[in-house]
Formats: sequence, structure tokens, C-alpha cells
Amino acid sequence: MSKLLAIYAAVIFIVGVVVFTIGELNKDNEEEKETYKWMRILALIVVIIALVCAIASANIA
Repeated sequence: MSKLLAIYAAVIFIVGVVVFTIGELNKDNEEEKETYKWMRILALIVVIIALVCAIASANIA
């Protein structure tokens, strides 16, 4: 179970970093400025979830 949580944590972290990077690169876009702001906020929440999974996998092992 701990290996599965560690894999989930890694995948979720990578997705969070990719979404944050897309939101950061496009934050000056005039057409959808609000969308990219929410993408960055969502990415931070996803990274926090990944950290919780990583801590949980370390505690189970």
C-alpha cells in the first residue's frame, strides 16, 4: 500500500507542477487571465495533496 501511495504522490506532484507551469507561462494572457489564475491555485492544492500522499506512504511503511 505504501508503494502505491508513493506512486500516486509522484504522479500527482508531476501533474501539479505541469498545471502550475502552464498557468504561470500564460498568466499575462489577456483573453483568459482568470482561468490561468485558477489553474495556479488548483496546482498548489494538487501539490499539497501530493505531499499528504507522500507523508502517508512514509508513515505506512
